[in-house]
Amino acid sequence: MTIQSKVIIFDCDGTLLDTFLLIEKSVLMTFEKYLPTYPITKQEAHQFFGPFLNDSFQKYVKTKEEVNQLVSYYRYINQQLMPQYIKAYEGIVELLEALQSCGYKMAIVSNKVTDDVVKGLTLCHINTYFDLVIGAEKLKEAKPHPDGIFQVLQHFQASDAVMIGDTIIDIETGKRAHIPTIGVTWCKTSKEEFISHQASAVVDFPEEILYVLGEDSIMDR
Repeated sequence: MTIQSKVIIFDCDGTLLDTFLLIEKSVLMTFEKYLPTYPITKQEAHQFFGPFLNDSFQKYVKTKEEVNQLVSYYRYINQQLMPQYIKAYEGIVELLEALQSCGYKMAIVSNKVTDDVVKGLTLCHINTYFDLVIGAEKLKEAKPHPDGIFQVLQHFQASDAVMIGDTIIDIETGKRAHIPTIGVTWCKTSKEEFISHQASAVVDFPEEILYVLGEDSIMDR
């Protein structure tokens, strides 16, 4: 299947940047400080991948103030650990260079706050590839609400785009905006899960995105 659009919308964590250990450690350290008696497992910590952070933490406490406290500490720890634990996935830089050379406009829509997204991109030296970054505080509602996609389309005065992400939340976001979606399997979601949620395409390696977009000839340059 070939998807044709000149606007590409990426999720960030788990799609462009390998933040698996960063998120896992940030969650575990937050629980250790504020909810030390709760027996959170690494598997449960992995449920924090994708959803809006406030939504994840509110399952464990009773008040908005407690949620804000947990989120604030998580962000503090996350920023302290970021230089040590964050990196771009193998093949991402080459993919972004290829897309840029083909004239694609690239944006990010994330449930993470914009400053943290930009910091991660900058640490991995890929921030300059993106024309627009829309983080959590810029969204009317977090993904899977399609507001972020609509903002991107308006910004570029475009009628279509492609949503690329590592979670079912990203696929649902694209579906709600009625645009094609590409699921990537290099973080934690399987090909079978993406297919069951009607992703338009599924890839195992970044370079495969070029084939899905019909840009496979660039691989021969």
